[in-house]
Amino acid sequence: MKYGIIADVHSNLEALNSVLAVLMDRNVDEYVCAGDIVGYGADPGPCIKMVKETCKIIIAGNHDHAAVGLLDIEYFNPEAKEAVIWTAGQLNEEEKNFLKDMSLIDKKEEFFVVHATPLSPKEWNYINSTFDAFKNFKSFEEKVCFVGHSHKPIVFTLNVNDNRCAYAFESKVLLAEDCRYIINVGSVGQPRDGNPLAGCAVYDTSASEVEIIRVEYDIETAQKKIIDAGLPGGLASRLAVGS
Repeated sequence: MKYGIIADVHSNLEALNSVLAVLMDRNVDEYVCAGDIVGYGADPGPCIKMVKETCKIIIAGNHDHAAVGLLDIEYFNPEAKEAVIWTAGQLNEEEKNFLKDMSLIDKKEEFFVVHATPLSPKEWNYINSTFDAFKNFKSFEEKVCFVGHSHKPIVFTLNVNDNRCAYAFESKVLLAEDCRYIINVGSVGQPRDGNPLAGCAVYDTSASEVEIIRVEYDIETAQKKIIDAGLPGGLASRLAVGS
């Protein structure tokens, strides 16, 4: 079984189209979205439609909740806040209800999926260190947990023999029998690791392998849409540098 894992689409239709095309070429059997379909970008409605049509598992992110009034946006930075308010004005009732009804977590026999952290999904914390990861390994039983939220791909590993936690930035991970994993698949629509290419992952259960993939897309069109929509210019310029 091959799972295509995406996260943090953030209303970037150009990036989403390119990522899904690559995952289709990889013969993915089932698609999973780890939250934040909307926010920042200019195509919230079309991105919701595409994710609904493509992904079997879809969970909520903080920007999804913010856009439908389920999350206080006072802690958002000014650009993010402006984008949330704009996004809320673009959504129809069906789209709003869809975002409201999404679960915060989901799981299959092979993996667990959450947008932020399995330890506290509603608090929207980050897993940025081995200390963060170690605490969160206790909150799920599956071998692999897929997350998003930070927009930075990274792999955290827990060795079950000595209880040691480590991290790596490898693009391909062969899952060891004596290890468990928290894997951030990066962001489709707004990467923040200095690489502007869209991010996603393929989990091949037969090969016990996870590959994090970067994908070229039409950044200039996505930027133009943001500017034409009247959204903050910084949301457009950061796409070119992956910040």
